Amino acid sequence: MLSPVYQDKEVFFYGQYILEVSLLDASLLQFKPSELAAASLIMAATQLRKTSGWTEHMEKFTGYSKTELKKPADEVKSFALEINPKFISTLRYKFSKAEYMKVANHTFSF
Repeated sequence: MLSPVYQDKEVFFYGQYILEVSLLDASLLQFKPSELAAASLIMAATQLRKTSGWTEHMEKFTGYSKTELKKPADEVKSFALEINPKFISTLRYKFSKAEYMKVANHTFSF
């Protein structure tokens, strides 16, 4: 069973938002999609202060250690913090909707 924090819909949608933003950077194709998804989930949970990191359960279910996810997380973080906001306006619109818990209203501050 997953940790309750990773069943949190706000964390899920914010992680999805971060992941979709990361799809705009071709250099991130060096990572597996599952690595980017896991890194995005960690970043979402950490920023929303729902947890401070990767749990044993998540490591067990994904097969990734926190150490293995450091580089993808750092690269996603760097891109998300530097991207021109006009390039993600469509994503911001999508994730500002109530059905996505308005997670785009959070400013990236990883």
